[in-house]
Amino acid sequence: MRFDNKVLFVTGGASGIGRATAERVVAEGGRAALVDLDGDRAVAVADEIGDGCIGLAADVADEQQVKAAVQATVEQLGGVDLALAAGGHAEFGPTAEWDAERFMKMLSVHVGGTFYVCKNVLPAMKARGSGSIVTIASTAAFMANNNNVPYGAAKAGISGLTRQLILEALPEIRINCIAPGRTITGMTTPLMLERGGDMEKGEEIFGRAIPMKRMGTADELAAAICFFLSDDASFITGQTLIVDGGETIV
Repeated sequence: MRFDNKVLFVTGGASGIGRATAERVVAEGGRAALVDLDGDRAVAVADEIGDGCIGLAADVADEQQVKAAVQATVEQLGGVDLALAAGGHAEFGPTAEWDAERFMKMLSVHVGGTFYVCKNVLPAMKARGSGSIVTIASTAAFMANNNNVPYGAAKAGISGLTRQLILEALPEIRINCIAPGRTITGMTTPLMLERGGDMEKGEEIFGRAIPMKRMGTADELAAAICFFLSDDASFITGQTLIVDGGETIV
């Protein structure tokens, strides 16, 4: 019960890695505020996960909405001990096809959304005397992929943001980053269907590039995230952990 009486604030919480992390935290004694662009879905998922969880609507690219969600979490759940900034979206294509508005949206959602979460949960955590934050980058931050420039740049920004923020968070609060590799989530499902025609074939195609010969799952990413969130990682901060089945090594 590593998270007994702890409160998790998680963006992108209604699906994928965000939901899997919330489920694990609740299973280990905590409560969760699930924040998502789809507020109705966030409420429904919160009800499914367990008593003491709440669902909130917010666009992570809008600081005032993130701030309001943090305030609602403090008011309804008593504070914030843990945070996961997992809200995001995926778009790909040749650089020449990207205009300024589309590119800035990618940065606003990923880098901006992560910054707004960290900025607004830090005071709530300091008020409680401790806390742990996890941000989500990607292997795209460390390796080049075709048609992936804006997404890779945004994810690299998150890893850098994490390192810079720790000085303002210390000594009470730790901030670490997880960089997932190819993982089965709602965000990647359309890509697998497009590539393979069905999920089984899509997973097989995506898995070929991974030394472990399969894609990761949201639960496996949640396990790594919960390590950073927990006191098991009490002397670790400012680090980016790559969870990718070995893809970036070969």
